[in-house]
Formats: sequence, structure tokens, C-alpha cells
Amino acid sequence: MVMINLGIGRTDSAKKHGERTKRSLNLKNDEANHITLLGKSGYGKTTIMRGMIEEIYSSYSDAGIPPIIIVIERKVDTSKPKKVIEIYHEESKKSTEKYIYRKYGDGVWNYIGHYVNELENDTKLRYGLMGDFAIGFPNILGKYTKAGIDEYKTLLGRHGLSPAAYPARRFVFRPRRDIENIAFDNGPLTEVISSKLAYPDIPFDIIADMNNLGEQTRYFAVLKNIWDISKIRDPKEVLSIAESYEKPNSAPSQTYLRIDETMNRLKTDILFTDETKDSFLKQITNKKINILDFSQNSELDSYEECLLFKLVVQHAINVAIKYRIPVFFVVDEVQNFMKDSNGKWAIDKILREGRSLCINLICATQYTDNLPKDILIGSSHIGIMGKLASNTDTKTLEKLIPDFKDVVDFDEPGSLSEWEGMKRKLRFRGYFSYNKDFTEHIEYRQPQSL
Repeated sequence: MVMINLGIGRTDSAKKHGERTKRSLNLKNDEANHITLLGKSGYGKTTIMRGMIEEIYSSYSDAGIPPIIIVIERKVDTSKPKKVIEIYHEESKKSTEKYIYRKYGDGVWNYIGHYVNELENDTKLRYGLMGDFAIGFPNILGKYTKAGIDEYKTLLGRHGLSPAAYPARRFVFRPRRDIENIAFDNGPLTEVISSKLAYPDIPFDIIADMNNLGEQTRYFAVLKNIWDISKIRDPKEVLSIAESYEKPNSAPSQTYLRIDETMNRLKTDILFTDETKDSFLKQITNKKINILDFSQNSELDSYEECLLFKLVVQHAINVAIKYRIPVFFVVDEVQNFMKDSNGKWAIDKILREGRSLCINLICATQYTDNLPKDILIGSSHIGIMGKLASNTDTKTLEKLIPDFKDVVDFDEPGSLSEWEGMKRKLRFRGYFSYNKDFTEHIEYRQPQSL
């Protein structure tokens, strides 16, 4: 069992009044620990997920069982670099260098100065697109921003934390920017790889899906026999075999032309490679936090994202069986994957086989309406960030969590100013239900990365 710091809960009766109580979440090594986070946009779901990733990476590594963490990132955030610039100039104006170094750390602050300088002199617009999960970039925003309920403490300071960067390996597919620029935007501990999928790692069903091969056609049967049954996964060799089936001195058949078209896509698309060692599946590691960059950095459509997600889940299951390594999938806005059969398959597979293989799903969404019941029912723990997005969510959770009605209470604002104040007060705060048996109000741990 590994414990991670979840945040600050209500004061225990054994402690003095007003004394904060650190809350830890026990993650079991012999079964899945699925966590679902719910709540409206703007209350910090993505931010808190980043904190959970850091805790899982550090706690498991300290325990001698470094896990494989795979984060699905869907978008970049242009506001983060702007905030970094703003904080850098404000702090530089009002504080001495000695105070700044003591507050942020000299290494962190010197890097921030370098980043700001490059950003402000970037006439070619190379930078300024930081990821939602910029794990490799220290969170100076959390050390600068006041906690709100404690005017003397910052968001990080209230939890006794300082800005820090975590080692990350970021996989970008068909990159739209130079990988060096993507790495620079995401911090000094970020490694970026222009990622490819090797031919031997591509199952036939994915080739058939990507190229709309009809199951009842001859070219489907021929290609399936060569690729899947005979395990010949070199496009040139596949074409050579397909050509041997042709009648001598005759025009190419529809079957051959369709196979040629399919193999030509594999050869010309930079998403694929004939070098097995270059396959991104072989580069997934438990020494760094793995980020599948499905943001604007990668030129992928939603269909391809779901296909890659499916492949990664299949790979993770094989790794978990072979090496007995805990695996954590972190999926923000999980409902986006439920619209595609491959994405839904990937989520279902984690939920079905995760419990026996210690493959864990940490996911977040605004609404429960579009979620399969299996996600909530299969979740060991459910967290609420700020407020729930709809009354339907409330009714759903009341059925799943016995003490929900007794503990969870959302005050409704009576005016616009009350609503604005409530939103500030509830950001990064909410409720957490442990094993769906005990629910409490909690102030979630802040992330040390940006």
C-alpha cells in the first residue's frame, strides 16, 4: 500500500481547534484505484489532477515501485506564459533578489528569468503554448497567488510546498511546432519526442479502421491474412505478396490497388515508421511521467487519438502482466473518448482488467450524463471540485454514495457578487468520497508544477 498526500481535511477531534489535518489517500498495490473527479469548469480539476500525478510519481518511487504514469493531454494554455511574465516583473519590482530567491529558490527563479527573456524577445512566435500538464515547469503561480482564506499564505505555502519540476517525456504526433520549442514551453525537465508508431505494433483492425476496409471484401481478407495471420508487417513485402496473387499480364485488380493504397499511406505518413526501436510504445517509461500530447502541438484528428489511446492501453496491459508494474492513466475530459468506439473500448478495458492488474484510471469530467455507469460504479474514490454541474449529477451520486446527502452541501448564491465570491472560495476545494463509504470536505493539494 502507498499513501499519497490528498490535501487538507477537517480538523480531527483529537487535535486542537483550528489545527489543519493532512489527508492521505491509501492506494493499494494489488488492485485498481480508480478515481473520478467531477465539477464545473474553472474550479481546478486539471490543476488538482496534476497534484495527484506528482504525489503518485514521488510516493511510488520512494517506495521502490516506480509506476508507469500516462497522461492524456488535450490542449495548450496560452494564459500560463502570460501569468509567468506578469509575476516575474511584479516580484522583480517590489522584492529584493534575496527575498525572491528565498521564496522561489534561486534555480527556479533564474530559469523563470531566462524563460521570460526568451518569450519577450520571441519575434517568430515560437513559444507561449504551455501544456495543461506542464509537469516539467515549476509552479511559481502557486507560490505567488494568495490562498484566499489565509491572507498570509500562498496556495502552495498553505500546503507546505514549493515550486518544483518533475521529469516528463512528452510524445508529440505529427508535430506542428519544433520539438525544441515545445520542450522549452514545458520546462527544463521536459523531454519531447517526435513520436511514431512502428509497423509491427499496428494490429490489422486498426489498419482496417483507418483505411475504411470493408469486412466483406476480398482485399480485406487478403490483407488480413498477410498482416495479421502471417505477421508480415513490411509494406513492401506485403505488396510483393499481394502482387504474386495477380494474374500474369493482366491489369492490377481492385484488390491489389486497394492494398497498394493502404500500404502507401503507411509509407508516406510520418506517424508511422519501419524502425521498431523508434515506436513510441517502446519509449514509454516508469522513470518519467509520460504525456501523450493530443493538444494543438500534434496534428491528429479525434479518431486517430482514440486509436492511439487504444494501442497504449493494450501495451500497458502487456507490461503490467509481464513486469507487475502499477500503471496510472490520467484522462482529463474523459467524455471525449466515449464518443468513439476505440476510445470507449480503451476506457472499458481499463475498468474491466485494471482491478486484477493494478491498472488505474484517474479521470475528470464536468457532467455524469454522458458517462457510462461503469466509470462511476467502478471508481474506488469520487472527488467533487467546487460545485457539481447539474442536478442530475447530484441525484446520481446520492445513489452511489450513502452519506452524500448528509455531508455534501452546496450554498446557492443570492447575487452576482455572492456567486463571484463563492467561486473564489470553492476553487481547489470540494468533497472527496473514500471508497464511496466516507465523504468529507477537503482542500486539495496544490501541484508544484505548472
